[in-house]
Amino acid sequence: MVITGYDEGFENYMDLMNETGFGFAQVWPLLTSGFLVMAVTVELMGMAIIAPASQCDLKTNQIKMTALNCSAFMGVVVSLYFWAVLADSYGRRWVLLLSTSVSTCVSLISALMPTFPLFIAMRFCVGLFIAGPSFAAITYLAEFCTFHHRRIVIIYMAMFQGFAMIYCPVMATLFIHQKWTYDLGFIVYKPWRFLMLLNSLPGLIGVFLLIGLPESPEILLCTQRKQKCIKVVKWIYRVNKRKELNWEVEPEDLSCPGYRIVDKQTCVELMNQGRPLFKKPYIMPFLSSCVVMSGLFFLGNGLGIWFTDLRNRRIDEDLELYTICENMRRFEEFYSKLDGCQVTLQSFRDSMFLGATYLIMFNVVALLLRNISPKIIVVALQILCFLLGGVLPWITHETATSVIFIIFLAIPNCLIALVSGIVIEFTSADLRGKAVCLCILIGRSGMITGTFLVGYAMDANCELTYTLFGLYALGKFFLFTAVVSLLKRTDTMTMLCLQHVLL
Repeated sequence: MVITGYDEGFENYMDLMNETGFGFAQVWPLLTSGFLVMAVTVELMGMAIIAPASQCDLKTNQIKMTALNCSAFMGVVVSLYFWAVLADSYGRRWVLLLSTSVSTCVSLISALMPTFPLFIAMRFCVGLFIAGPSFAAITYLAEFCTFHHRRIVIIYMAMFQGFAMIYCPVMATLFIHQKWTYDLGFIVYKPWRFLMLLNSLPGLIGVFLLIGLPESPEILLCTQRKQKCIKVVKWIYRVNKRKELNWEVEPEDLSCPGYRIVDKQTCVELMNQGRPLFKKPYIMPFLSSCVVMSGLFFLGNGLGIWFTDLRNRRIDEDLELYTICENMRRFEEFYSKLDGCQVTLQSFRDSMFLGATYLIMFNVVALLLRNISPKIIVVALQILCFLLGGVLPWITHETATSVIFIIFLAIPNCLIALVSGIVIEFTSADLRGKAVCLCILIGRSGMITGTFLVGYAMDANCELTYTLFGLYALGKFFLFTAVVSLLKRTDTMTMLCLQHVLL
């Protein structure tokens, strides 16, 4: 196996794809991938509501809630590369169908677990399978689009994270505080368990939409299923143009650049397929993307999963006179005087505003990408993130606190989609799934670090914890700038690749 460039065969494929245009054949995968991304977000971030609401039944404290919030993410980290190997070797659609279907079933079963150990074990299993759509959805969608449309379409797919962040608090507002219960013998079924059923709906919708779609044409090409690839391209043309493609093309006229995937390989050889990412010309842009992604997940998800809980730790009386940390201390003193278990999530207003802000920012970035370099967007938003994080723990105006906190979390989550799109662009189809997967894997590791930091340090020193998140955004800015400066000192192949990624 050797690395090859974009040869004539792949140029023929790109010409063929350009003929298909843009239409419903891209909108359908966009909606499908969007619901799958929404399913991932709801399953992982929805625990921010489930964990506090379940503390009475599962007898959890702050440490156990931290472990519960991280359990599914740990499952994602463990299984992510395995799913990536399968997706690059056998196809995106198969991985999406299998992983999403099983994760939905396991999630429904986890809602019936009577004890904390069983519940956290099942949430870990949810993470093992939800890892599939967490990266495969974006690669599946990208390969239905031409290079011209990919970056913007990925941003619109990521908008479904915003819908998920609205969906979760809306459902919680409707059901979480209801008083009904059903005794099933082994458990008492309560609204928080029913909320987990509602959280499974986006995944079910995504699977239903996926059934009618074909496999990605580019991965069919790279796995030597060229005849099927041609059929899918013709299907895309027919759906978009309402007529048959008259361009006659033979399978031998098409080829896939990069590492060729042969029919039979051992498990070890399959796992070693990611090695080219750590060699020229990929290593520099890939590692820099991984580091940036880790910082984005640390900020956006590490702190974001606690957002609903943190915004509810306040006493409404004299709210405008105290900072966010002072209000948290007042809240803890107040509830320490009460007996029994308290469900502290009373308001989901800020969580809904956070989801709406996601939608707005994704639209803004999609518009900016038409005329502004992604590098400029990343740098500008990281500087803004640092400034917002620096003032967050020190202001007393409640509305200003909410707005700053929401924008501070929305910025890194928006940039995650942008960096994922960049990774897709500089990798060939047979490495694409593994590249996005490893990038997200490192990102999830940063998120787990951030989640544990909030869970263990926020009560000990609130101001310092918020300040660390702000300083982390500044450090990420300097790191990104340093990576860009490497453009002047790299060899020609690596420099061209970095220019493609960062400029």
